[in-house]
Amino acid sequence: MRTVAFVVMLIAAVVCHCAVCHCAAAEDVTTIRITDRVLVEDVQRLGINLGGDAYYSGAALVKKRTQQNFEGTMYRQCHFGPGYDERGVATWFTPSDDWRRSITGSRYTILSGPAKWTTGTVKDIVEKQYRHEGQMKPFAYFLLDKPMELPQENLRLGIMFERDRTRDGQLRRLDGYWTSLQNEISIGDVPPGSFGCAALNLKGSAGKAHYRFGTHYQRYGQTNGTWQMRFWAKAKNGSPELTAGVDDRYGQSVTLSPSDRWTKYEKAIVVDRVPEASGPKDNPHLLFVFEAAGGDVLVDDVEIWMQGDENPTAFRDDCVAMLRRFKPGVLRKLQMGGSTIENTISPPLQSVSYASQPSAKMGPYESHSRDPYSLHEMYELCEHLGCDPWYCLPGTLTREEMQQLMEYLGASADVGFGRRRGELGHPRPWTEVFDRIHVEFGNEAWNNASSYKCGGFNGPDYWQDLIQTAKRSPHYRANVVFHAAGQASYAGRNEGIMNDCPSADRFSVAPYIIQRFSEEEVADHYDTDDKLFRWAFAWPMRRSRDPSGAMFQNHELAEKAGMELSIYEVNHHITHGTGPLEPRNKLVTSIGGGVNVANNMLLMLKEHHLRTQALFSLAQHSYNAQGIGPVRLWGTALCMRAGKQRYRPTFLACATANQVIGGDLVETVHSGEQPTFEATGVFSSREGVETIRDLPVIQSYAFAEGNRRGLVLVSLDTSKPHPVAVAFDGTVTGGKARQWLLTAEKIAANNEFESPRPQVRVTERTLTDFQSGARLNLPPFSMLAVSWETD
Repeated sequence: MRTVAFVVMLIAAVVCHCAVCHCAAAEDVTTIRITDRVLVEDVQRLGINLGGDAYYSGAALVKKRTQQNFEGTMYRQCHFGPGYDERGVATWFTPSDDWRRSITGSRYTILSGPAKWTTGTVKDIVEKQYRHEGQMKPFAYFLLDKPMELPQENLRLGIMFERDRTRDGQLRRLDGYWTSLQNEISIGDVPPGSFGCAALNLKGSAGKAHYRFGTHYQRYGQTNGTWQMRFWAKAKNGSPELTAGVDDRYGQSVTLSPSDRWTKYEKAIVVDRVPEASGPKDNPHLLFVFEAAGGDVLVDDVEIWMQGDENPTAFRDDCVAMLRRFKPGVLRKLQMGGSTIENTISPPLQSVSYASQPSAKMGPYESHSRDPYSLHEMYELCEHLGCDPWYCLPGTLTREEMQQLMEYLGASADVGFGRRRGELGHPRPWTEVFDRIHVEFGNEAWNNASSYKCGGFNGPDYWQDLIQTAKRSPHYRANVVFHAAGQASYAGRNEGIMNDCPSADRFSVAPYIIQRFSEEEVADHYDTDDKLFRWAFAWPMRRSRDPSGAMFQNHELAEKAGMELSIYEVNHHITHGTGPLEPRNKLVTSIGGGVNVANNMLLMLKEHHLRTQALFSLAQHSYNAQGIGPVRLWGTALCMRAGKQRYRPTFLACATANQVIGGDLVETVHSGEQPTFEATGVFSSREGVETIRDLPVIQSYAFAEGNRRGLVLVSLDTSKPHPVAVAFDGTVTGGKARQWLLTAEKIAANNEFESPRPQVRVTERTLTDFQSGARLNLPPFSMLAVSWETD
C-alpha cells in the first residue's frame, strides 16, 4: 500500500472582536471567519437535468400526457473513421443493414477539412481496408458522388448523413397490446390545418381495433380527477363507432359515431377509481384506450391532459412546485442527434420523430425519439422559474440551422425564426429575458458507446464553425454561452477538443463520483459504513486538489485555453466493477451520498470557478448493471406528487445549498479546532490503494450579494457533531437569520419507497439574536445553510 500525505492548507486567522471572544475561548470550537475577499464572481445556483417524460415514470413533467400526431422520422448521423480519400470516407461505426439502406442515396455534408460544408449524395457503401492495431482490417466506406478536396495533413474528418422520411408517418410497433395488429398508418388524409400528412387508421372493419395511450403511475402523480381529451376523427369506411376513455375499473368512456368528414372532438371524462400503490413494487397505471368497431376510423392530433393545473407553462403544477423547492440556477435538457432546429423549437403536435442511434430500426412501424416538450416550452418554464435554460441542440446540425437559432433567440418577432417565436406566443427575444442562454451540441459527442455513437462530432472545424456562424449573426448577444464538451476523466482528449474549438465560451465535463469498485476493495477497505463514506468523501477532493486528479488537470487546461469550465452532469455513477450491490445503492440513496455530491459541486465552484453545474438528474431511478443487478442511481426526485413528495438526499442537499447561493463566493478562514479525517481506498486505477490524510472534516462556502449574506457548512464526519462559531464584519438586520439543516440519524439513511416515511429531512427555522460569533451545532454527515442581511 502506498501512503500519500494529502494536506489541505487553510490559512489560520484569529480575529479578536468582542462579539466572538466567547467562542474563541472554547478549545473544541471551529471558528469560521467570512471575509470580503471575492473568490468567484457572479455565481449561479446549482442546476439540474430536467430529463424527458416517460409515459409512466416519476418524471410526470408535462401537463399533456398524450400528444401524438403520428408523423414520420428524420434520420441523421455523424461518422468519422480510420481513413479517407478523394472518393469517400471510412467509418469506425459499421452501419446496420437498416442504416445502410438509409444512408445510401442520402445527402451528406463534410464537417471538417478544406471540403467542409460541401454537400452531395452517397452513391454506395462498400468495404475498404485500412491499417488498425498493426494490421490491415476491413471498414465500411462511404462512396461519394464527386471528388472531395483533401486536407494537407491527416486530420479527423467528419461527415454527416441525413434522410428525410417524415412522410412515412410513425406508429409504435404493432404488438397487439398497445396497438392492434391490423392497425395502419394513413398518409395524405389529415384534418384541415393539421401539421404533416399522417394519421392513425384504427382498422375496426377487421374486428375491434384499439390504441392505448399511457399516462403515469398513480404513485408519481394524481390520476383521479377530470381529464380532457381533444382529438380529430373521421370514418374511413363502414359505419364505425369510436369509444374513447379509460378502463371501466377506473372511470368513464364516451362513444362516438364519426362521419366521413374530419371532426374535432373535445370530451371531458371523470376518473375516480385509480387505487393508491400498496407497496414499493405496486404501480397502478392509468391508460386511455381508443377502440373502433364496425368500420375503419382515422384519428389524428390526440391530446389528453388532466384538468386543474394552474401554472402557465406546459408542465404540471407538481413539477413546477418541485423545481421551485430546488431553486435551480440552470435547467438542462439533453438530446442526441437526428433532429433539426425547427423541430426542436416546435411543440410536439407540430414536430416529427428523429433518430441517430445505431440501433434504430427504419420504417413507420418502429419507435423513434420524440420530444415530450419543446425547447420553446422549456424556455417558458425557465422564464417562469427565474433560471437559465440549457437545452442541448441536436448534435447533427448545419450552419444554416445555427442562423435560424440565432434569429429565434434574438431577432424581432417579424424577422425569420423570430417570427416563429412570436407565433408560439413569445414576441420578446429570449436574449432580453435570460441572464444566460446555454448552448451545447448534442450529448457526449465524444462517447462511442451504444446509443451515443453517431449523434454528433467533436472533431476539427465542426463545433468551431457552428459557434462562429452564431457569433457573426446580427442577432447574437454575449449572454448566449456556447459549451464545447468532453470526458471528465480524459484530460488529454479534452485538450484536443479545446484546441479544435477555441471560439467556445466554456468547456463542459461530467465529473461523476466513483465509477467502479471491486469485490476485493469492498472486503479490504469499505466493509463498514464509516470506511465506505470516508473513502467516498475523499474521492472528489483528491480529484480536484491533487495534481494527478482529473478535475485539477481539466481546470489547468481550460485556463490555458481561456475557457471557463462547466458541469453538464454530476452525481455518483457506480455502475462498473465487481463490487456488491449494497454499497453502491448506499452511496446513491443515502444522506452520506447526498452530502458528498453537493459538497463536490460546491468544492468545484471554489477550486475551479465552476459557476454553471447541472446535477443529473430529476428522474431515472435505477439501472440494471450487468452482473450486478438494479443499481439505484441518478434520479433525485422520487416523487413530486403533492402531499406524497419524496426526494433523495442528493436533491435535498443541493436544494439546501441553493437557499443561500447567490452573488459572489467569498473567502472563509478556519481557526481554532480543525478536525480532519483520513481515507483508504482506490482513488485512481493508475495509483492503486492509497491512504489520504489530513482532510478537513468541516467544509465552508460563503456568499455575498448586496447586503445579503449566506453560508453553507458541510460536515464530512461519519459519527461526531462539531460546534462552529461564525465570525463576520457588520451587524445583522434585526438580529435574525434563516437556517436550513439537512440531517438524519444514520449516515446510510434514505428516502426510498421501502421506508414508510422519509428518513432524511430538511428542517427550517428562524435564528434570533444572530450576530458575529454566533454558535452553530453541526451534526455528523450533515449540511447546514444560513442566510441573513446586514445593516
